[in-house]
Amino acid sequence: MQRRASVIVLKDNLVLLVKLKEQDKLLPRATWVFPFLNITDDSSPRKEINDFLSYMRINYKLTDQVFKYAPSENPKLTYFVYVADYVKGEPEISRFFQSYKWVPIKDIVAYSTSFMDDHVSKYLNEIAEKTEKFKDL
Repeated sequence: MQRRASVIVLKDNLVLLVKLKEQDKLLPRATWVFPFLNITDDSSPRKEINDFLSYMRINYKLTDQVFKYAPSENPKLTYFVYVADYVKGEPEISRFFQSYKWVPIKDIVAYSTSFMDDHVSKYLNEIAEKTEKFKDL
């Protein structure tokens, strides 16, 4: 079983996506994804995400929200997806990824996210709806 730790970095109504440098052998249809790293069976996904975000030079606040799932495209892969609120910093992603962009949450489905868990999609949609409501006040 392979494991990955991933993070949804939220900046108001935007989410950080990174473009892969090369095709992902475990999820070949993926192009733009949430930042992730492969982890070993004995490592702590939360600690790995903290270290990863620090290495990426992002100041953040990790929330208590976490999702665990196996993508339908590869049930032998387990994802631990954490949610972080962006504070500041320009992401340094060149070691791991080709490029990055901040995407409006409501536009997330336009990117290769077919492997995203339904609970993650629902969570992001709820955030997008709340953000839109606050704009109207």
